[in-house]
Amino acid sequence: MNEVMSIVIPVYNRAVELPRTMASIVAQDYRPLRVILVDNNSTDNSLAVCHNMQQLYQEEQLCIEVVQQMRPGASAARNRGLELVDSRYMMFFDSDDEMHGDTVSRYMQAFASHPDADIIGATINFHNGSKTFLAKAVFSSDPEPHIIHGTLSTQRFAVRTQLIREVGGWQEAYNGWEDWNLGLRLLLYTQRIYWFKESPVAKVYLHKNTLTARTNIDGYRNFYQAVRHTLKDIASIGHTRKHRLMRLVLYRQVLLAAHIQREAHKQNNDELRQFAQQIYKEAMNDRLTTRAMRCFFPICRLYASHGGRGSGTIAQWIIR
Repeated sequence: MNEVMSIVIPVYNRAVELPRTMASIVAQDYRPLRVILVDNNSTDNSLAVCHNMQQLYQEEQLCIEVVQQMRPGASAARNRGLELVDSRYMMFFDSDDEMHGDTVSRYMQAFASHPDADIIGATINFHNGSKTFLAKAVFSSDPEPHIIHGTLSTQRFAVRTQLIREVGGWQEAYNGWEDWNLGLRLLLYTQRIYWFKESPVAKVYLHKNTLTARTNIDGYRNFYQAVRHTLKDIASIGHTRKHRLMRLVLYRQVLLAAHIQREAHKQNNDELRQFAQQIYKEAMNDRLTTRAMRCFFPICRLYASHGGRGSGTIAQWIIR
């Protein structure tokens, strides 16, 4: 008999999108599945939709559980679902995206073929309403490319349940880039990752309500908190390249400052402009920032604030 794959899905005001997501899970060619829907105190009828999905699709080989997490934030909801997982392998998914029909079977076949693997990583498609395109992927177990590109995001991996628990689950102190932080902590803990380099496993919908699309001061403060917490996470471990990794995170803080500055100009928003300046100065003055970085960061900030991309390769060469 096949092993159970558990799928944890946080739900917040996704009454319209959730049926599409659940239909893609029901269509999986793998069984048995255990789906844990965690309503995160939705203000629409998402909780009722969750129960409706449970009644509609529940069967012997497809267990659907519906629970609630009143603490706000997708990370709190994911951690609530994680508490209930009792299978060896699991994955997280979002309530407005779609899995391809063979996603779970590919993950489980990979775990069977690579029994020492802790993580199975994959590629995904993005859909922006008018076109579908392949997300950037770096097939590496090294944490450095992940710091720059964030390639181990929520919909891109399945994992040993015990590993997620050993790294401490999801950070709940902020609500943005939390999957970037978790991906880094996973790669700092283990190098045993196997990548799918072929067809994508999911379609991720980009729209104005996604977390990464937020362009207000609260959203950017959450991204900034993720950066600062990640610096602390790296500082707390004995990695041989600890200081280099922290410097690369500071580079990401400079990119964030440049992005906020660009948005401040578009919105003519002084609050955003001041916040961008604040976090840029902080990165420039950090005790880890070297002379080479103090020369590179202003160039990087100027380039990125005008929409420039691709400075990560240079950053990895300059930052030591």
